[in-house]
Amino acid sequence: MKVAAVFVPMVAFAVTQVSANASIVRQYNALGATDQVALHNCLTNYRWDNWSGQDCGGRGWFKGSHNYKSPTNCYDACAGLLVQAINQGASDVECDDFEGGARCWMGFH
Repeated sequence: MKVAAVFVPMVAFAVTQVSANASIVRQYNALGATDQVALHNCLTNYRWDNWSGQDCGGRGWFKGSHNYKSPTNCYDACAGLLVQAINQGASDVECDDFEGGARCWMGFH
């Protein structure tokens, strides 16, 4: 039980991080309800499982980059912004992050 109590706050912290260079470049909110719980679970799992192009939570997820050093860094930069978008009812969202001339993007539609 001690491990679970320590692990949960660490996951919550990791998901709320936002990079100073990351931004939402597209967000459309659903006219109907989205399954926010499922989308949050998808986002949490997406950090470790790079299943770009697959469906999760009723949405197609994507992640890509150009000269960007790490898909995990992209996740860390954008996850907090995607959490905010999910909480706002997003049905289509993209976050981009820049490191010098490198760019990554991730989101769902």
